[in-house]
Amino acid sequence: MDKKKEEFLAQLRETFREEAAEHLAAITAGLVAIERSGEPEYASLVEQVFREAHSLKGAARSVNLPSVETLCQELESIFAAMQHEGLKLSTAMLDSIHFALEVLETMCRAPSDPQSQESKERERQANTALKQIVEGAKAERSETPVAATTAPRIVVSAGEHDTVRVSTQKLDAILLEAEELTGAKLAEIGRAAELRTLATDLADWNRQRVRRPSRKRQGGDAAVESESIESGMLYTRMLESSLRKMAEAAHQDALSLSAITARLLDNTKKLLLLPCSYLLGAFPKVLRDLAREQGKEAELLVKGEDIEIDRRVLDELKDPLIHLLRNCVDHGIEKPDERLKLGKQSYGSVTISVKALEGNLIELTVSDDGAGIGADKVRKAAVRLNLIAADEAASLTEDDATKFIFCSGLSTSPIITDLSGRGLGLAIVREKVEKLGGTVTVTSKAGAGTSFRLIVPISLVTFRGVLISVAGRHFVFPTSNVLRVSRVKSDEIKTVENRQTIAVGQQAISLVRLRDILELPGPDGRINGSTRQVVVVRAADRQVAFLVDEVLGEQEVLAKSLGRQLPRVRHIAGASISGSGAVIPILNAADLVETASTSGASLPIGASHPAAQDAAPEPRRRLLIAEDSITARTLVKSILEGAGYEVTAAVDGMDALTRLKTESFDLLVSDVDMPRMNGFELTAKIRADKRLGELPVVLVTALGSQKDREYGIEVGANAYIVKSDFDQGNLIEIIRRFL
Repeated sequence: MDKKKEEFLAQLRETFREEAAEHLAAITAGLVAIERSGEPEYASLVEQVFREAHSLKGAARSVNLPSVETLCQELESIFAAMQHEGLKLSTAMLDSIHFALEVLETMCRAPSDPQSQESKERERQANTALKQIVEGAKAERSETPVAATTAPRIVVSAGEHDTVRVSTQKLDAILLEAEELTGAKLAEIGRAAELRTLATDLADWNRQRVRRPSRKRQGGDAAVESESIESGMLYTRMLESSLRKMAEAAHQDALSLSAITARLLDNTKKLLLLPCSYLLGAFPKVLRDLAREQGKEAELLVKGEDIEIDRRVLDELKDPLIHLLRNCVDHGIEKPDERLKLGKQSYGSVTISVKALEGNLIELTVSDDGAGIGADKVRKAAVRLNLIAADEAASLTEDDATKFIFCSGLSTSPIITDLSGRGLGLAIVREKVEKLGGTVTVTSKAGAGTSFRLIVPISLVTFRGVLISVAGRHFVFPTSNVLRVSRVKSDEIKTVENRQTIAVGQQAISLVRLRDILELPGPDGRINGSTRQVVVVRAADRQVAFLVDEVLGEQEVLAKSLGRQLPRVRHIAGASISGSGAVIPILNAADLVETASTSGASLPIGASHPAAQDAAPEPRRRLLIAEDSITARTLVKSILEGAGYEVTAAVDGMDALTRLKTESFDLLVSDVDMPRMNGFELTAKIRADKRLGELPVVLVTALGSQKDREYGIEVGANAYIVKSDFDQGNLIEIIRRFL
């Protein structure tokens, strides 16, 4: 094959890669729907996946990928048997087909790359699994003859809309140009304003010169001076006229540039808008897999998937939505037998609904019909993490208690596993959503389910912001996070428990100095008589008033990232470019509110922070390891001693129990499969002992099945780590949570 043909084939395969991803996503979604569909829908769904498999096979043939074509042929045979021979897919068959689709996805993702030995083995397994389904269908047919049928007729229809594939890199480049035009527009507006000001100043100067009395001089000097003055006045009038024309022309240019930029930016944003199905299309399969891992049954309902959102917003929402789906399955949906006892359907229901709001906002709701969030469990977990005092927790309403689930490290799971229980998932959800400039809230009802409500912007290009000045520097607060901007009198600032507060409506909220939060040198906020300027900011369900030097106004803000070198800067979400070319940081409202709520930044204004006291060194915590393998025992002991713990090792469960009864330890790390007494038996005996009953127990084992994890919960383990997924950082982090 010559070079040109090779290049052409490479281009074709790149196009094929994108097309294949669409076909595979459609087949996956169709299979998930088939698993839950009723009779009226079944035939059309089978027809749909059949066509998608056939189209993928034809595309693979056109780019010379026989291995992909062979797998597609097997899929076609299965779907044909479903369509014409009454084949019903069992759960095991569906698992095999989904595995084959995953293999196909890998093969299509890089069609030009050579396959590894592992990839070839997975392809062989997928082919074997599909052939077994086809052979099983043939065996059934030979035992029970059916009427002959004609071959399925494949109809290829044109799309409803004329479309063109455009590289996202090219679209990003166009968008960048549009963003730069926005900066030019702002600069042009600034220059036009300066020209108008200059023309006005010159006119004032000219009027003053006319009114100024001239000194009389003798002879020709007076005539020369008079002529000079007249000439100067004529010149200044001409200059004034020219400046006014320039200012007007600049103003018209600014208007024209503003309109062009707005249209270009709007059209470019539309190019990057994608229907929510771009993200949500794969979620039915994700939910199915999560439920299967937990021994549960669940279906996903999606509403409003045709609503369009900026692709970058959708990409950022992927992880939060997967975390929420996992939360619905792990903590919400009950097991089939339990649901039946409660009078529910055996399978749970998770709904994702999308709705457009006024302005540049979109609402996504993720809800389930499971057990709901146990407010008592949340209260206990919050007290355990010292997030709230026990007496305050007891007085919290169910809604107020539920809000604590977004705190990092808080989990109501009775055990930590490699799948869940670390209390990080919902904290990540809130962080990701607030990074987009959005908010997330939760409502729950015991026995009826939980609903998470996310409000995020449709687009990330430009937004409205409040420009402020602090310690001689300019910053921007996103308007979506600003509740109000106002002046407060000094006598309106009250001190409550050594914290400054102001009244907003009927509510007292903390008042802090933004200068202190940002650690900027300089005096307190600018005082205008007896008043100070504050910006009241909201993030999630918390509100804080920030004292600033000056509020400069609200304006359109062009958001820029800080680049790969600065992926995460505390209190800063990005940057904007002013009309003069200056870089203005965009403040991260969530970070600021978090810091203000947990630090001493709101000490009385004018007061200094107390000097830190030298803390007495804490005694080293004592850990006990129960592990029969000398290699594993040595490894874990070395890791924990390196983390600063005093570690004692036991050779099995019996040895560990003897040491626990004769010595004092703060935590036990135990294997499960050990001679004389295994880890489950050891944990059960610890929980039955009055003196040892509260000792934290972390099981580290090779037994990774769901049944083993559940048994670990039953006997009372606090955490369950599978050795195949072992990570020393996770082990240390889990231990620190219990000490």
